[in-house]
Amino acid sequence: MKNYKYKIFDMDGTLLDSMFLWKDFGKNYLLHIGIRPPENLSEILSTMTLEKAAEYFIEAFGLKSTAEEILDDMKKLVEYKYKYELKLKPYVKEYLQKSKDEGALMCVATASSLNLAMAALERNDILKYFSFVSSCEEVGVGKHKPDIFYYAVEKLKATPSETVVYEDAYFAIKTAKEAGFYTIGVYDEVFEAEREKIEKISDKFIETFRELL
Repeated sequence: MKNYKYKIFDMDGTLLDSMFLWKDFGKNYLLHIGIRPPENLSEILSTMTLEKAAEYFIEAFGLKSTAEEILDDMKKLVEYKYKYELKLKPYVKEYLQKSKDEGALMCVATASSLNLAMAALERNDILKYFSFVSSCEEVGVGKHKPDIFYYAVEKLKATPSETVVYEDAYFAIKTAKEAGFYTIGVYDEVFEAEREKIEKISDKFIETFRELL
């Protein structure tokens, strides 16, 4: 692998150990309000939007709150985790420092909201490594389309062929690769079931950033 001057990092599951939060979103909320969640809750919620999940909680557990109030509570719980608790994945800071020392220009392209991303990156003392942080909110579409990557690479004043994208999710890696970027797949246990696919499609696959030091 050659040294790339331009680097685009996903945040959740790549820089930040946060994917478990989304995987156990409903479970964490119910525990937060003192309700023991059923063992198959993740399966039940897997095809639901947040709005549908809120309605399910009301019906299944007899909650007196409205769906809107539940959504607001869940949003506050997530915000708290990002602002005060979520940690970096192993060797992230060391790799960012190495990249900076080598003269790389770096940014973050995240599907999370910009304010949560900025709060988590600042608290973990890595915001300083990035030229900017961009969110899918800004381009109006998720990572199943390459818009966020094109937006980021344009702001870096680079081209896809001279830029590396770091991602943990198969669909995002596939999108970036098909858009002409060099891709590094980063392992996250939430995507263990897709590991083989991720390893196959990534130009390079790593368990942790230690492998790049």
